[in-house]
Amino acid sequence: MNKILVPTDFTPLSDNALAFACQIAKQMKSEIILINIQSLPANDDASMAIELINTIEDSAKKRLKNQHDEIIKEYEGIKISTHFSFGIPSLTIKEYLETKEYDLVVIGTKGASGVDKFLFGSVAESISKHASCPVIIVHAETKYRPVKHIAVPIDINYKFGESHQMIQKVVGYAEMFTADLNWFYVNTSKNDYQGDIHYALEDGKKIDIEIIEGDTVEQGVELYCQTHTLDLLIILKRDYSFVHQLFHKNIFWEILKHQSLPIMVVHY
Repeated sequence: MNKILVPTDFTPLSDNALAFACQIAKQMKSEIILINIQSLPANDDASMAIELINTIEDSAKKRLKNQHDEIIKEYEGIKISTHFSFGIPSLTIKEYLETKEYDLVVIGTKGASGVDKFLFGSVAESISKHASCPVIIVHAETKYRPVKHIAVPIDINYKFGESHQMIQKVVGYAEMFTADLNWFYVNTSKNDYQGDIHYALEDGKKIDIEIIEGDTVEQGVELYCQTHTLDLLIILKRDYSFVHQLFHKNIFWEILKHQSLPIMVVHY
């Protein structure tokens, strides 16, 4: 993770996400790229519009400079650069990510009170759905702690062999964090499964998949997060049934409603 992209709108929410990203950057010796994107103001008076644009740009660049200096002071040795532009935030951030220069995005969410807006129609929702690199979503009240325990819900009904590359990728992320990795499957009445589940990695190591009972996938994920000591939940983004449920049946709302667990969305 050489470069971490952190969008900011200078709110406490994005400040918290920035602090979270800086801790990761410090651990992995990554560079932070802090970006602020402002929408162009609408004004029929051309001269007034230009003056307003200049004011917005000057103010944003000054605030970025202040944040840059604060980060340099607080996190010794960290590399950070800042960028400002006008545009539609979701589209402009996508343009940044399309360059393939970034290895991670860290962005904040308001939690239970704002999660519906976050999931349906916000900048964060667009990034988490379409970014080619992993996206870490940080709850407003989450304070960073070293990532030592990671959990990943998995769908054993999907063709597991075709997920080999994804499994190895997630294992690699856990190694970056020097964290233990726990996989689990939610066993509902709809998909009643009996028996042990294992998966063999390329190096010959075996991963065990724990079975969690739940009336629904949402309840099972929530129960697992409540009954285990976790620092990060990884969700695999792919167009199959389990992930479809995660993204379209308010699983984030259920998780964020009861706890402040950071979520990493990893795309195939």
